[in-house]
Amino acid sequence: MFNPPTVLDAQGLLDKAFHRASKATSSKGRNRIERGRNLAVAKIQTAADVLTSALERYTKGFPSLDRIPPFYRELIDATVGVLALRKNLAAINWARTKIRELQKAYPRRIQHAGSPQAIAGIRSEAFGRFSSVIKQIANALKGLQDARFHLRHFPDIDPELPTIVVAGYPNVGKSQFMRSVSSGKPRVAPYPFTTKGVSVGHLEIRYSRYQVIDTPGLLDRPMEKRNPMERQAIAALAHLADLVVFLLDPSETCGYDLPAQLRLLDEVRTRFPEAPILVVENKCDILRAETDRPKVSALTGEGVTEILADAIRLATSHVPAAAPPLGSG
Repeated sequence: MFNPPTVLDAQGLLDKAFHRASKATSSKGRNRIERGRNLAVAKIQTAADVLTSALERYTKGFPSLDRIPPFYRELIDATVGVLALRKNLAAINWARTKIRELQKAYPRRIQHAGSPQAIAGIRSEAFGRFSSVIKQIANALKGLQDARFHLRHFPDIDPELPTIVVAGYPNVGKSQFMRSVSSGKPRVAPYPFTTKGVSVGHLEIRYSRYQVIDTPGLLDRPMEKRNPMERQAIAALAHLADLVVFLLDPSETCGYDLPAQLRLLDEVRTRFPEAPILVVENKCDILRAETDRPKVSALTGEGVTEILADAIRLATSHVPAAAPPLGSG
């Protein structure tokens, strides 16, 4: 979905700029002093161009936080921090502007230098100022490196497609269910938090395309105590779901008792009262509870086709309602 440019650290950026400047040449000038001035200016201009071009590429290469879909904004806030990313991009932009100012100022000074020693001194001063500016944004560059890592691993989601979100406690079988109904191949293993982020699968039925999203395991605890993975799941529920398939594990082999799972279900219903929720009991191959809820075994495939048909019907008949913001409630 996102592919920000590679971001060099402060020293790497300076090394690149000064190495390029060292290769700059100029033979113009009527005498030694003029040629020295022109060469010094060429070196300063080259270093400044390398730095400002890189910084501009960094700022333009990251997504506009005011234009991306709300789902991705929530993912950025959960993994990187929207305010932190804004601050880092602003620092990069400040440095670019500052170096442009220096790029204009130092050549003017060099034109008034009357000796090779004075020219060399001004050129060294310019390079020192460039270094000072870049070192001031070392932490911002590091922050962009970290942000790039997260953004490149975000799932590719189309907000316009009908979307089924699979939710529930860890280990209730969400990833296995998603694997059985879609093209998605999330990792499946018998321990909590196997799903490290939001995974996306697709399916086509009668020439229509649908998204199926596997969320991280949600724990039954207040929103402010949820970790970034859980917040990603809430972001999916809030901004993407045309339908929530909420999986229960009556066998409790997931490691959580059924009352705890039902409390989480109540929380989802309370937080998203307009969203249709299809409650399904998974692992019927282990335990078939005497309830009226539909039952499936994502492992064996029993009941999956019928649940998928119900899910498609409900998802395509639902107009998504606005959900409360993550910090409310």
